[in-house]
Order: sequence, then C-alpha cells, then structure tokens
Amino acid sequence: MALIRSLVLLASLGAFVADTACGQAARRGSSSRRAAPAATPAQAPTEDDAVKTVDLGDRKTSDGTASGEREGLGDVPEMPRETDKEQSGLDSLSLIPSLNGGRLDAAREAHTSTRPSARTMALLIPAPRGPILDRHGEPLAVTQVAYQLALRFEIFENPDRSRVVEFARNCLEQAEKIAGKAWTFSDDQFWKHYEHRRWLPLPLTNVIRAEDAEKLKDKVKNVRGLQLMPIYIRYYPEKSVAGHIGGYVGSRGKLPTGPINHMDPLFEQVEGRAGLEKEFNKALTGTPGVWRLMFDEDGNKILDELQIRPKPGGAVVTTLNLKWQRDAERILSRGKRRGAMVVLDCVTGEILVMASTPSYDPNLFIPNISQKDYDALRNDPAGPLGARAFQGRYPPASTFKVMTVASALKNRKITEDSVIDCPASIPIGNHVFKNWSKVPLGPANCVRALAMSNNPFMYQMGLRLGAEALMDTARAFGLGERTGLPLPDDPGLVPTSEYMIRNYKRDFMPGDAANLSIGQGPLLATPLQVAHMMAGVANGYLPRLQLIKQIQDGNSNVVYAPRPQEVQRPLPDYEKALASVRKGMKAVIEGGTGGRARLSYSSIAGKSGTAQWGPEREDKRLAWFAGFMPYENPRFAYVVLHEGRPHETLGGGAVAAPIVKEFFELEKKDIKAIIDPPKDDIPVAEPVEETSATEAAAIREQGRVPAVVPDNLPPGLYDPEGMEPIKVHEIPADLDDSSDAEIKATPVGGVQRSARRTAPPLSEDPSAAPLAPRRGDSDYIPGLPRQIPRHLNHTVPVTSPAPRAPMPADDIPMAEPL
Repeated sequence: MALIRSLVLLASLGAFVADTACGQAARRGSSSRRAAPAATPAQAPTEDDAVKTVDLGDRKTSDGTASGEREGLGDVPEMPRETDKEQSGLDSLSLIPSLNGGRLDAAREAHTSTRPSARTMALLIPAPRGPILDRHGEPLAVTQVAYQLALRFEIFENPDRSRVVEFARNCLEQAEKIAGKAWTFSDDQFWKHYEHRRWLPLPLTNVIRAEDAEKLKDKVKNVRGLQLMPIYIRYYPEKSVAGHIGGYVGSRGKLPTGPINHMDPLFEQVEGRAGLEKEFNKALTGTPGVWRLMFDEDGNKILDELQIRPKPGGAVVTTLNLKWQRDAERILSRGKRRGAMVVLDCVTGEILVMASTPSYDPNLFIPNISQKDYDALRNDPAGPLGARAFQGRYPPASTFKVMTVASALKNRKITEDSVIDCPASIPIGNHVFKNWSKVPLGPANCVRALAMSNNPFMYQMGLRLGAEALMDTARAFGLGERTGLPLPDDPGLVPTSEYMIRNYKRDFMPGDAANLSIGQGPLLATPLQVAHMMAGVANGYLPRLQLIKQIQDGNSNVVYAPRPQEVQRPLPDYEKALASVRKGMKAVIEGGTGGRARLSYSSIAGKSGTAQWGPEREDKRLAWFAGFMPYENPRFAYVVLHEGRPHETLGGGAVAAPIVKEFFELEKKDIKAIIDPPKDDIPVAEPVEETSATEAAAIREQGRVPAVVPDNLPPGLYDPEGMEPIKVHEIPADLDDSSDAEIKATPVGGVQRSARRTAPPLSEDPSAAPLAPRRGDSDYIPGLPRQIPRHLNHTVPVTSPAPRAPMPADDIPMAEPL
C-alpha cells in the first residue's frame, strides 16, 4: 500500500492545473474585452524611409545581410537525441495502482501454480517533478498523471514460446480495438519480455491522458491480461505562452528489455532539455524513493515495502507576470507578425514580459516528438523555435541614437545647448550619408535631434567621437555581453579594432563611426539588451537583470532568492548626459516620431528606430520602439521589435509605437497601482500648551531625569542626588542650533516621490554591514547622490515564504483508481 501513495502527488497536481486553467480562461476573456485599440495622431512624423548602412566597399558579403554579419535568429540545432544511458523504467510499473483496481501482483494474481523463480528487486521511485510558476504562483509547467495500456502476462506452469506469443497477440488485438490504433510488436519482443520481466507489465500504447483513460476503463476491465497503468507526465497549461522561456523535458534514455536490474525506475524518468527546465533540472527533479520486493522460489512475495519515500522536486518561481506575458504575445502575434517584446522593472531589474512570436507549444515534445514533426518546426520559415527576445541579433537602428548623444555629452563634444546644422545628407570620404527625410532639419540641439531622429546630427557626433569611444559607451550600457539570465541569450556584437582588423583587414574608418552612430554597420543587439540599455538610461545606473524570483524546495521553503535592486554597473560619468537624453526621449513622444505611443494615464519616453536587415535581396525592414515610463519617475523599461516582410514599407513610429500603446493601455489598472500607490494618511499630533504642571506630570509618568528643568518646577519633585540639572535661565545666550539646519523634516501626509532615481535605496538595517562608502574611501564614487552599499553585488539565500508552490505538505499523494 505504501507504493500506492507514491503517486498521490500527480493527482493533486492534475487537480491544481485543472482549477488553474479554468480561472485563467476566465481571465483571458476579461483581458481581451479590455483591449483598447491604438490611437493614431493625425499627422505624426515617421521614419518609413529606412536608411541603409553605407557600404564602404569592403563589407563581408558571405551572409548577404545589411551589416555583413549574421542577423536575426541563428540556425536551429538538430533535435536533441536520447542519451546512451540505459534507463530501466516503464516496464517496472506492475506495482503501480491500475484503473481496474488494486496493486498489481503478477505472482499472486496469475495461476496458482507458478514456475519457481526467486527474485529480489530494489526499484527506484522517480520523484514528482516540481512546477515552474510566474511571480503570482500561476503555473507555466506542472506534472500530471497519464496512463498507458499495458500487457500483464500470466505466469504459465509449463510455458512455451507459442503459447506465450498467442496470449500476447490476443491481448494486443483487444488493445487496438479499445484504443482505435495499431502498434507493431514482434514475437521475439513478447517472448523476451516473458523470459526476463514476466512479473512486470509490458506497455503497448502511447500516453493516454487521464480524461481519455476514464472513458476506456470499463472496456479494459473486461479483457484478461490488459490494464491501464499510471505514469508521470509533464504538462504546460499555457501551451505556447512563454514556451521559449520554460522549455521542455525529454526522456533520460532508452528503456531496457532484458533482465530486471537493481534500482530500475518504476517508470520512465525525464530531464530538462531546453529553457528553465534544463537550467534548473536538478532543483526540479527532486530525490527519488526506493521500493523493495522479494519473491521465494515458488514465486510467493515475501517482502513488499517502501524503504525511502520520494521527495518531490522544488518549484522555480519566475519574475514573469503571466497575464502581461499572455497579452503581449497575443498583441504581437496578431496578423501572424514576427517580433519580440520585453518589459522589465527599472528598479529591481526583474523581467516581467519576454515575448517572442511566433512561439511553439512545448506539449508537442511530451512524452516525445517524432523527427518528422520536429523537422516541420525546424524548417518553418517563421522560425518558431527561435527566441527572438533574447536570441535574435538585430541592428538596433535609431534606438542606439540615445547612446550616441549620451557619449557626445559625456565626452564633452557638445552640450545640451550646442546647436548643430543638420542638412539632408553629409559627404564623408567618397560616400554620401543621408537622412531618413529628404528635408533638411536645419539648426538643432541634441534634444531636438533625438525627437526628430535626425541622422546627420548623429553622423557628426560619430565623427567627433570616433568609433572606439562610441562603442565604449555601448559596452557601458550592457551591449556586446550576455545579460546573466539563466537562459542561452545571445551576446550580440559590439565591434572593436581587433574585430575590424580580423574580419575586414583594416581598423575603424570615419564611415564606420557614421554608420555606428545611427545603430547600423557591424553592431547587433538583442531586444533584451536594448530594454536593459533603456533601463540604464532611465535610472542613471544599469540594474542587474533577474528572471528568477525564488527557488523553493519540495516543502515550499524558499532556498534561494536574489537580492532586490542589485546594481550591475553604476554610471556616474553619464549622470548629466542622461538628463539631456531623457528630455530628448520625452520630446519623441510629445512632438517627434513616437506620438503614436502616447498614453492616456501616464507620461512615457521612447525612441523609434527603422533599419534594413537580413539578406539584401529580400529587402526587409525592421521596426523598433523602446524607452521607459513614467518619464518623471521611471519604473518600467520596454522594447518592441517588429520584423517586416520582404518589400514591406514600415517605420518604428508607425508600426512598433502603437503596439507599445496598446499593451500599456491594456495593463492600465495594474500599472497605475504600481506607479501611483495610494498614500497613507498619517495622523498629525495636535499641539498642547505646556505648563509647569504638564511637564511635571510627564516627568512623573516617565520616571526620567530631565536635561533641562523649568525654573518654576514644584519643590520635592526632582532629587538630583548631588547633581543639579541645568536651569532654563542658565543656558548660554550665544549657543545656536545651526548644525540642525542640515536635518530635513519628514513630510506629513504621504511619501514624497523623488524627481529622478539615481541609485536604489540603501538598507536602514544596522546589521547590514559594511555600510555604504563615504567620502575619502577608495570605493567612493563621486557624483552619486547616494552611494551604493558594498554588499549590494552579492546574492544571498532568504527565508521569506510566498508564493508557495502548489505542493501537499504531508503525505505523498496517490493516483486514485478511476
């Protein structure tokens, strides 16, 4: 009976997923009704005429792309093959409860006269795999109970091959009638199983879901030698939503057909093959249990016990907001669009949305996927297996102009008030570098140049800076390196002199600086990197990105959580420069190329971008819109990428900006609760007139020694015991309180919001040593209003409870017979 309890977890997880799915379906309906169409201003400037990268005559042409480098998604790898490890398992399920009742005991339930065969078995009970959850505890991956039709051999007194095969063929014929499908087994397979594993059932069919098994149970009961036996199976209730992030599982190896080995698993074991399933496979797998059986020479069972109870796998709680993720993918996929969207918390660095379209349903890989079906996914021209949000490499286009302006201001090539003449084109060497508009902008400062996304202004900044200085700024804001998330994200490409010499046989030229200044040339970034860059612009420091909120063990205890508001890279040298950049990004919305992203309830800053990308023969364009919101006190950084079809005319402000607006308007209620929380009403103490009587009463009540005693204190109240207190009239007249002027009063009636966040708030816990650096310390960073604590770049385990994984607290549950 103990083994029966080992599957209860599957039943409870199945019920949990079913209940959750109903609630999610209702929420999907309500969220779709709230969707608001994007409003389009009557006359908004656009960048529909994308500016091509100027070919300097030595571009790499092997890839045939606009930049000469690999752009977009890389080649999808071949389907992961099974490992060479031989794993016993699926055949050992005779001890698991079946749908036709009771624990299976072939030795006792067969003919009373059995062939003598002593056996001692120690079998492994695979631990239930833990769930993957969003930040609110909603499931992305869970474990369910499924079934297989299996053949249970009788133990014949004098077995011969023909009799055994005849019995197996009759059972297989009945199984095919019940399931409506046909399976191929050879006579050798039947005989070999009887010779070596006759105590254990032989699976005949593929996985049968619980709801389908319920319909078949009565038919199976009436066939001697057939049974429905339960197994663990992975299930992804959201299907393609966040499919690239969660990943999928696969079998750990082929199942044996020979003699039963020591510690054979009771059923097939799985392991993570992609995404978080792979990265956190150990935490999700848990600890298996051990079941021990012993048979005497006559086939009588003399030992049947559970020696070690399996420990369920832990839960991985992500930072994703499942509702937002679902909405983002729905908006992106409308019209079969290809693209990506990322939304992250500027303050904590948490990833809230990381959507790629098209996506794929991980359930296609459960329990396995055929090579034919995998090739169909792999050869799909839309590339559903590629995660565009964190694996796609694209020219950042005009979104990179914020880096060009920041670099020029930081390196003192211009000031915010500097006015530069911006013609329609600029000759550099033997080439002409054009603007996206044929109309000259005329004199403009950096704020207006950003608002109008003017290319000639950026060309001139690139020439003043040089390519090396410009690329140094790109690296400072996280481009050209992996983000550190537990996913195989692409580092992108930020070229160096060494790279240019190795690939182009020359160093940087002025034309390279001009191309790079508008986000083209051999400069590539992922949408995730661009969103991270925008978070740095919004904050004044680069936050460390987080995708995992916490990891829990099988008992729902939190065993890991990252330290919140961790700084990856402070940017004190860019503080003044970023203030001007933010003004330009605000002007993009108010009167520039991003008017279609304007929101009804909050300010927003952004930057549009349009570029030619991919093979030049396809003439494809790329639309970007990236930024942060609210403008005054940034909380969210975002990016939207749209891949255009061949010969499709589009612009970042015309195509990507409306997607930003639609998403943020749809999440209006949630976002307003975050950016405009209700203020607490703090009661104000009413002033009370102080007299000698009230002061004396206070002294009696508190039993304290006053530092200054009123001159008219009643006699007998205070006994100094040989030490007289200072009298009021004895205080020196020249004593002042000028040092108290530095202490600011705390506002009453609510918390005042700072106009601009430059660093995370420091811990007030006195035990949080060491403290932040002070002026004169070696690690003190000039220019920061508040110093970053020395301990901030470390992650430590914490013990805060919620959200709890949907795990039973006590017994290992079982799969109840239907």
